[in-house]
Amino acid sequence: MITRSHVRVAVLSMVAALAVSTLSAAQGEVVSGAPCAAAAAGEVSAAQTHNWGAPTWCAEFDDQYLDQADWVFYDSPGHAGNGRRSPQQLYLGDGALYLYGRADGTTAGLAARHDQTYGRWETRIRLYPGAGSYHPVALLWPKDGGGNVRSSTGEEVDFLEVIDDPERQRPNFFLHTPQGQEQAHANIDMTTWHTYAVEISPGSVVGYIDGQEWFRSANSTQSPMSVCLQLDWFPGQGSGGEAWMEVDWLRIYPPSAGATG
Repeated sequence: MITRSHVRVAVLSMVAALAVSTLSAAQGEVVSGAPCAAAAAGEVSAAQTHNWGAPTWCAEFDDQYLDQADWVFYDSPGHAGNGRRSPQQLYLGDGALYLYGRADGTTAGLAARHDQTYGRWETRIRLYPGAGSYHPVALLWPKDGGGNVRSSTGEEVDFLEVIDDPERQRPNFFLHTPQGQEQAHANIDMTTWHTYAVEISPGSVVGYIDGQEWFRSANSTQSPMSVCLQLDWFPGQGSGGEAWMEVDWLRIYPPSAGATG
């Protein structure tokens, strides 16, 4: 068991923007999952817009700990061997999960243990201006992938990735399949809350921002996929410094009628 500790972050440069004075170390003992919360004021999601029904699993980040039965915490060298992914860079506070990347490349990532081949995944995220060398990412990996475990199938779905964008204004979608890479871009202010979602069926992959479609492909992944949240460090590819990624919730929905997985 990893014991809980309180970490005062008033000395960190982003606290004024975060408006959070005390956060809790996120990794820890097993606790029961919270029920899915009602939509926040002004919140628009793909699940609501497209009537996805009830989720099969949700993370609301309202507990004092993340459940180790639900999550894998990265504790390894960072992306491409740069920096370090440490569970100590995950924090909980004010009903949200924070991933914090330090200027030296010590950062965070985690993966849900819940996987399915076809279905829908959605998360509500707010970013903060920060180092362009940090890439906030919400993605799907084949089961048991993520961290420094490469996809054995060549499949990956980045339904939110921010690249060399210190002001956090240009989200990207990347689909990797054996057929190649496909991508899309949008222009939104990611320093305010938005929902990001992906829907996978046997014949398509569709991406959504705030319930609106922004990516579609007739190619599809065919493996059981796990959803991951990562703050990846790319030194030398954008401005240096710190970065924060704030996650309000993460939900998994079953596939549509006719799809299996």
